[in-house]
Amino acid sequence: MGKYLSRGIVLLFVVIFTLPIVLTLVHSFGEQGTVSEGLKLTKILPERLGLDGYYELFIENHWILRGFWNSVLYAGVITVCNIVVSVPAAFAFLHAKFKGKDVLFFFYIVLMMMPLQVTLLPNYIGLRDMNLLDTQYAIILPAIFTPFSAFLMTQYMRGLEEVSIEAAMLETDSVIRMLVMIVLPQLKTCILAVFVFVFAEYWNMVEQPNIYLRQETLKPMSVLLDTSGAMTLSVVLAGSVVLMIPIVILYLYFHDSLEVGLESMKL
Repeated sequence: MGKYLSRGIVLLFVVIFTLPIVLTLVHSFGEQGTVSEGLKLTKILPERLGLDGYYELFIENHWILRGFWNSVLYAGVITVCNIVVSVPAAFAFLHAKFKGKDVLFFFYIVLMMMPLQVTLLPNYIGLRDMNLLDTQYAIILPAIFTPFSAFLMTQYMRGLEEVSIEAAMLETDSVIRMLVMIVLPQLKTCILAVFVFVFAEYWNMVEQPNIYLRQETLKPMSVLLDTSGAMTLSVVLAGSVVLMIPIVILYLYFHDSLEVGLESMKL
């Protein structure tokens, strides 16, 4: 009975978490009024199915798709640069010897646990002083150095074999060669897991573009859908489906690596 009860509880949570996604997909093919009218999805199925929402999205409101490519640019560049910065940072936290290393890592953890709203104002002031507000760099630069990836990389590296790294230190003094030849091959699973996490986080960002950007042409699709009160609900839902597709593909493609990476991380 306990086995069936636990499966039933898990199934209940699966239904709860997937129901909004299913409703979004189904109602994206229906007819709805404007979002500003405050209409709610009171029915499981719309009265009439069609492609009107997708037609309006791709043809009449094609400017929203420009935000899609902005999202690809921001999430892609931030994720790649974040990993490039995090790998040597994690290696330094484990193998470099300098005073205050443990204190610095502790502040990394504290900063990681802080809500985003705490760091928005300091970042805004810094970007303002560097004249980077209302540019693509205002979104990309602060996100590159977020501590989440470095923390996960550090925790994962703690489980790597020290013998290979110590042997590499005897052969060469180049940290870059050690990272490329020894560390990176052992970090593939962790890097893929971090890639999915970071990409998903910045693919769905809303607060940063709303505060740092004014030009509509620079904003990602997640923001354009959030501020599109004049469009029909079916268009917004169709855009939401389009916005979900890259994350679903990433998860399906890297599912095994993501699962192994999470199991291997000593959090």
